[in-house]
Amino acid sequence: MTVPPVAPEVVPAVLDALPPRLRKRIDGALDRAREWVVEVVGDAASARIDADTVLSWTLHSGVLIGADELVCSCLLAPKCLHRGIAVAVASVAEVQPRAADVVELEDDVVVGEKRGERAAAEVLWGACAEILRVGVTGSGAVVRSELLRAVHGARLVGLHRAAAGGVRIATGLAAAKAGASSFDRETLADDLTEVMLVCHDLRSGIGDPVALRGTARREYQPVGALRLYGLCTEAVLTSSGYAGVVTHVVAADRTLWTVPSVYPGGVERIVIAADGPVAMGETGLSHRQLGRSGLVLSGATAAPDRRLGAGRAVRAVAAAGATWDEQPVAGLWDEPLADQLTRALHTGQDLVFLSGVVSGATTTALRLRLDTGDIDLLGATDAARDNLRLLGERPGLPLRVVARLVPDRPATAVALAAAGELAVTGHVDLTIDRLQRSHLPPGAPAAALPAPAVEPPPSGLLATVVDRVVLGGRPVAALPSTTRDAATLARAGLTATAALLDTLATTARTRARDPFGRAIPDPTDAFPTAWLTAALHTREFTRAAVRLSWLPPEQGAN
Repeated sequence: MTVPPVAPEVVPAVLDALPPRLRKRIDGALDRAREWVVEVVGDAASARIDADTVLSWTLHSGVLIGADELVCSCLLAPKCLHRGIAVAVASVAEVQPRAADVVELEDDVVVGEKRGERAAAEVLWGACAEILRVGVTGSGAVVRSELLRAVHGARLVGLHRAAAGGVRIATGLAAAKAGASSFDRETLADDLTEVMLVCHDLRSGIGDPVALRGTARREYQPVGALRLYGLCTEAVLTSSGYAGVVTHVVAADRTLWTVPSVYPGGVERIVIAADGPVAMGETGLSHRQLGRSGLVLSGATAAPDRRLGAGRAVRAVAAAGATWDEQPVAGLWDEPLADQLTRALHTGQDLVFLSGVVSGATTTALRLRLDTGDIDLLGATDAARDNLRLLGERPGLPLRVVARLVPDRPATAVALAAAGELAVTGHVDLTIDRLQRSHLPPGAPAAALPAPAVEPPPSGLLATVVDRVVLGGRPVAALPSTTRDAATLARAGLTATAALLDTLATTARTRARDPFGRAIPDPTDAFPTAWLTAALHTREFTRAAVRLSWLPPEQGAN
């Protein structure tokens, strides 16, 4: 069963049409959709529910964008459970609002509808706060519908960053309800933190309004002529059904750019994309070749994240590359590690460039000895894990590595490419190439190293409660164990962290009650604000701890 995806505003529109008794039944009826067989022909889709009932979709580029374009033949339609189930189980598509619906802003006052950014941020904040109050376990179709209504409102007034985050939250809630392996509690907590922080700043007038609003889609702007040198090619495989490669290239000023080739598909697309053509000009280069050669671009365009565009005006010519020992590529390893960590932890540029000597391999990682101490390198694909395991058989082997920092694990990074005294030309793209023992220098395989004994830091007590609230809602923070955890933090000297956990617990327990002793719904911001503050503290505390784990004490304190 795969029903067509829907625009965010369709879900609340369909559910609003249901009588209250049917809205209450939605969550218990979602499993019915597993028996549906949906047939898609062009921009039309249909599913026969039973002998007398057919559900029909009219699609636009494969997406349902209007509630009236979902039609059921049953007698209760359009106020029927079939339509409600169809939108409740559907994935949410990133559809931009029609031009006629978009509200224009002037000094935070909406022309025409009189609805501003702050009002939209208030609604989206409220939807996220409700998720925190009831948790994933209590966030059924109605709660998700209210979130998507808020997403649509945010998008109409130009709050694209918040709206995109809201779609990710809705997707996470749906994955959790479906028991999908793609659901990750920490990712959902991160998405809630991001959206609520943006909404908080918009409501409070804090920060750069342009950055807080974001953009409707990836905007490619002219960046002129570029002389680029290939660095490496990385495999991409997402949980949302996309796969391919991204090639990293370096400009003469050491600026990093990326050239992507990522499309819908599975792991099989990685090799196809790696050996497929670079969609820029008539270079004749594959992505695998571009990672070892160069380009000259004229009329180049790029997104804010330095992703290069492939528009018609872009002209590209293949050129000579540079090895990792030649400039400008070699200069990437000249940046002090402390500066690299600061950049990787606090900006979107999360690659680090490491020089070290192989210490060996654990069961899960290659251990590399830097001047500052040992770090663990993980593999993101089967090829990368096999390659790292082989490299670990040669302790003492000098290596240069391109890696992506893991921001929540001490002294850990994901290795993308490596170069050293290997019988290969240039570097090895660890996620797509395959090393053989014949490529290694002579020597006997070394035994595996024991994995380090890692004890969770006391600060993890706050992080655990923050994540558990996402699953179980407000009652989790009110448990007696939270008070004990706060006392443990205080004894460890983490008094600020303890105070945040205590505040979270106090706001969770403080509930008004009616004359019969029943808890009254709490519409205040006390609990969601306490959760957001705790989540932000946890994030920054973790980043600081990760930075310290990479550096000796005298450098880590700077």
